[in-house]
Order: sequence, then C-alpha cells, then structure tokens
Amino acid sequence: MKFNFIPVLIICILLGGCYSSQKKAQQPQQEKEKDFTKSGICYMRSDEDKWRTQSVEQMRESRKIPSVDFEFDSIILERSAYQTLDKIAKIMTGNRRYKLIVEGHADSVGTDDYNDWLSKARANAIKAYLVSRDVYSDAITAYGLGNRMPLVKDDSPDGRACNRRVVFTLTTRNWETIY
Repeated sequence: MKFNFIPVLIICILLGGCYSSQKKAQQPQQEKEKDFTKSGICYMRSDEDKWRTQSVEQMRESRKIPSVDFEFDSIILERSAYQTLDKIAKIMTGNRRYKLIVEGHADSVGTDDYNDWLSKARANAIKAYLVSRDVYSDAITAYGLGNRMPLVKDDSPDGRACNRRVVFTLTTRNWETIY
C-alpha cells in the first residue's frame, strides 16, 4: 500500500495549530506578546517586527517576508506564523508568476541527520499549509538546511529558539536560474 505523506502532514499541522492556539490562548497577554517575536533575543531578526505588520500589498512590493518559528523539536508552528503564511498565500494566489523558496532551519540539539530531517520537515510543513490555501505546489521549493546556518550562538534556550525558523525568498525568476 502506497502511503501519501502530504495529506497526513496537512492534518498534523492543522491539528497542531489548533492545539497550540488553544494552549496559548490560556497564557497571559504578556507571554503572548513575547511569543510574537524573537527580536528581543535575536538582533539579526529585529527588522522582522516591522515586516510582520506589513499589508499583503506591502509585503509583495518589498518582498520582505518575516521568518516563522516552530516549537522545540517539532513541526508545529508557533501561533504567530499563521498570519504571515496567510499573507504569503494571498500573494502567491494573486499572481502565478511568483515562486517561493522555503528554507527550514534547526537548532543544534540532536544529530546532524536528525536536524537535516527536521528542518526539511518544517519546510515541507509550510509548503503543505500554503498548498492547503490554494497555492500551487510547483510554485514552492522547500529545502532543509539543518543547523548549518545559525543566526546566533546556540548555547542557550533563547539562542536555539532564534535558530529554529523557516526563511522565505519570493521571486519571479525561473527555477532553473535559482539553484
């Protein structure tokens, strides 16, 4: 029997997002605001706070898309990711010439093989979510880069949280000219 991974992944993401949203809805407002951004611990991502507040049109014009974050050792997105992903979906469905490169990253906890798998699974989770929002699958390429490109030193929980992310590149170039 052939097993189709994408529908199962979509279901896991949606269920995980619902569970995560319910869990986080119970947290105090101060913790919710802290969860919105990693710029307090990751100066490399401080511009992303401004990018998160962009309209869909501004995001399309600037092509500056904030990265999204994941829970530790998981492909479950943090609550703050869904607003960004929905904006990306609107951009992608509004104009078929756009292509999206999705690069998954992991922290340094675990083996290199596991982090490679986890970062690829995170990128594929994003792709599956966007496809569930009517974005064409062939307009998205997903890569897993493991822990080879950390933004900050991975020696604290905050540093590891900063490095657990998915980064986006929006382009109109043909796939053959990109990689």
